[in-house]
Amino acid sequence: MKNIVFLFFLILTISCQFDAPDKAHTPKVVDASKAIFNWTCIPGEKIGLISKSFTEGDIIKAYGVENVSRKEVGLGEGEMANATVVFPNTENELAIIWNRSQPYKVIEQILIDHPDASWATNQGIGIGTTLEELVKINGKDFQFAGFEWDNSGYTNAWEGGIIPQSLVVYLEPSKPEAIYPDLLGDSLFPSNHPKVKEAGLKVRGLAFRF
Repeated sequence: MKNIVFLFFLILTISCQFDAPDKAHTPKVVDASKAIFNWTCIPGEKIGLISKSFTEGDIIKAYGVENVSRKEVGLGEGEMANATVVFPNTENELAIIWNRSQPYKVIEQILIDHPDASWATNQGIGIGTTLEELVKINGKDFQFAGFEWDNSGYTNAWEGGIIPQSLVVYLEPSKPEAIYPDLLGDSLFPSNHPKVKEAGLKVRGLAFRF
């Protein structure tokens, strides 16, 4: 009887040893969000995980097919373009516009314009950045296009400041009534224009050119 009991416990012990997980070989769980949800933009180099050499296939590999789609987007003045969209229909949606002669292979520009987007440049420029903050970051005043036309509030005329020309910013007024009649139309206005402070200009859109 003693031998039978001993044999039972021996079998039980060996079975437990095989069932116990080997901590040394347990695979690590990787937090993919740390890689995917990178909202930093370096103008001319990288937007999140997307570098200037990326094809659409590279974008799908980086963000997952479930986070990438295609759609047609407006570029202003009635011009439309087929785009690859990352995080479609979310606050962090961005649209990749391709070189027309090499669609889905060579990036021309990347557009971000959702009011709650998390994307921001390595200099701290994002949706909602004020004109005063842009001047401070740039290190000097710059010029921007007037309002109420297709390229309303457009600028990459940084006048030799430290903001790179590959970053295009679109401004909008917090107080629209203040732009009349002085800040309208297809003309350039200085950021120190007397009406600018009253209008409360801020960033409504970003375009990164490669």
